Amino acid sequence: MHRLSLSAFLAAVAVLAACHRQPGADPNADADPVLNLPSIAKPQPPIDRAGLLAAVSQAASATAAGTEMPKSVRSLDGRQFEVRIRFGCGGPSADLEERWLGWSFDADEGRIRVRATPTVSIDDPLVERISDEGIEAVEGFWIMRPWLLAPACPASAAVRPAIADQQSQATEDDMQDEHRQTRPAKAPVDPADQPVWPRLPAAAPRIGIAQFFTREDPRSSRRDMRPYQADHRLGEGEALSTQGYNLVLSGRLRALPGRGVIHCIARSADTPPECIVSAEFLRVWIEQPETRKVIAEWGTG
Repeated sequence: MHRLSLSAFLAAVAVLAACHRQPGADPNADADPVLNLPSIAKPQPPIDRAGLLAAVSQAASATAAGTEMPKSVRSLDGRQFEVRIRFGCGGPSADLEERWLGWSFDADEGRIRVRATPTVSIDDPLVERISDEGIEAVEGFWIMRPWLLAPACPASAAVRPAIADQQSQATEDDMQDEHRQTRPAKAPVDPADQPVWPRLPAAAPRIGIAQFFTREDPRSSRRDMRPYQADHRLGEGEALSTQGYNLVLSGRLRALPGRGVIHCIARSADTPPECIVSAEFLRVWIEQPETRKVIAEWGTG
């Protein structure tokens, strides 16, 4: 009897609770609340050689055309970068001390010596035109072969066809000379009737990346143009690179006070502008390109 009364009582309590439940109440109200927080953007990867050269191309185009610098270039301040410069493609150097970028090899000791001397300084005429009175020192590197988007050695096979073509052309000219007297002479051509072709630049434009030091910057971060050089003993099973080595510059792009990150100057209307990228070097290393094994490294920040 008591058991039946208790069961009836519990059933009545359940019905009463259901009657007082608000309409539309969430049965999972006791679950953890869902927070609608704003999504956090993933950090951008460091800009590499190809990306930096593309930005320089945009800056150079705007400078040559006299137009406003693109937003993509103006937004580079603070962007991380990791730029590779390939060097030593011709093999070890016998006169390493006289080269700004190179490497040598001691076969008896199995030791590699690498050397990279800064080539951009405050004394460069282009740097002088970019810098103001607040800049005390400038240190950096000109990017070798800026027409190569990837750090690579130039294809040696590309030279051989050119030489063969020259030899073929010379042979063809000789054959034509033998029969030149048997052909009727052509009428002289008036130079005024000849098309005037534009003169092409004799060399590729200079593109550099450098750190500009102001009076407020700590002097301990300067190298005073001292080379990055080190010795590396080959480990067991480690071979010499057949494709040179990479000088890797990394850090953050840094706009000069009141100015942008990339600065270009056009010397004439028919030559491409020369450009320098302002940056803060935080880490520099030299690596074996095939394996990315670090040969030597320097922290500058």
